[in-house]
Amino acid sequence: MSEQAPFALKHYNLTSLLGDLGLVPFILLAGLMAHAYFIGPGLPAASLFGLDAAKGFIAYSAVILSFLSGALWERSRLAESDGLTGLPKAALLFSNIVTLSAWACLLLSNGGPMMQFYAVGLLLLGFLALLWVERQTGGLYTRSESRGSSYWSMRLRITLLVVLLHALVAVLMVAEQ
Repeated sequence: MSEQAPFALKHYNLTSLLGDLGLVPFILLAGLMAHAYFIGPGLPAASLFGLDAAKGFIAYSAVILSFLSGALWERSRLAESDGLTGLPKAALLFSNIVTLSAWACLLLSNGGPMMQFYAVGLLLLGFLALLWVERQTGGLYTRSESRGSSYWSMRLRITLLVVLLHALVAVLMVAEQ
């Protein structure tokens, strides 16, 4: 980048770009569901390329939550190999529980609307819990990913938006019943 680029653009890296692009499916699918609820014939009609928007939202959410859990798993593994004990093991176990919960949400998405509602709620809780564990295990991060870093700011911003979108989808699901 040139020296004339704004400060924000100079520090916008690949991690931030991929994180922000990762929001697009969440926003698109939640937007389709909101459109179907408020303007269209209702949530069952919400689809993207013929695929049910609610199932797509749940599936994408489960994949992203599993990905984030895997990142925590890797940090825990590296911290443990560096001689840290206790906390890395707890974070490692937690990451596996979150991943299995995300998988359970995929199974729930094949049930009726109420099961999909439970799946969205469980995924929302998974994102919040994972954010909380990452915050509590700040010592597992490298210095470049400390609590005050741009990574943490990006992680917090993206997670809060994802949680709000999950809440919107859950409210739409309840309102549709």
